[in-house]
Amino acid sequence: MKRGWHHRITRGAVVAALLTSMASNAIANDLQTPEWAIQEQARGEALFQANDFVGAEAAHRAALSVRTREADPQGWAESIASAGAAQSFRGIRTRDVGALSGAIRDYRSALEVYSREATPEHWARTQNNLATALVWLAQVRGDTSIDELAAAEIAFANVLHVTSVEAAPGDAGMVLYNIGTVQERIGDRLTGVEQRARYQDASSTYALALDALRRGGRFDYASNVERRVSPFMNRVAAMD
Repeated sequence: MKRGWHHRITRGAVVAALLTSMASNAIANDLQTPEWAIQEQARGEALFQANDFVGAEAAHRAALSVRTREADPQGWAESIASAGAAQSFRGIRTRDVGALSGAIRDYRSALEVYSREATPEHWARTQNNLATALVWLAQVRGDTSIDELAAAEIAFANVLHVTSVEAAPGDAGMVLYNIGTVQERIGDRLTGVEQRARYQDASSTYALALDALRRGGRFDYASNVERRVSPFMNRVAAMD
């Protein structure tokens, strides 16, 4: 379930949400069964696509009443990660610390079930979403703490265990760019030798990102990244 940053409300999305809601309610009138939970999960997906993040979260949490960790660990992880995504998008749009913090808790819960070995794609996607929520939480809070950013750097780095430069250089290049951005932001919150070290890390990571993006044929994206990071990289080089 890959979730992008921008979704446009369309008639199809609204109709899909209505139809899944009707089907789910019909099943719920009889019994909250595994089939009903799957319908609730689908309803949450449709509501998410329609940008109704509050409704989407509610549907996913309703599914969790049946998709328990004990009875259906993979279904539980899917629904709780989906609830986290709904919270994260709502938190980003409204700059809501509580929603972003809730998303982080949900993603971390899902990662107690998802593993790099058994479910690598789900694990990597959830690590990426966790990192994104952590970065936004740090930005919204606006304090000088580096805790969330340090955790985001680790989560983004975990993604590269699945989305490697060798196997998927274009996608890995985007992840590397995110890591470099986090390293730069950490440096912004430090001073002296520690700041310089983090800036050097960021500059090196940006160079790796640009190389991977070009190897993966993401030339337009690489050009945009280069325009953004070149002044920074030049400043770091001048520190030597």
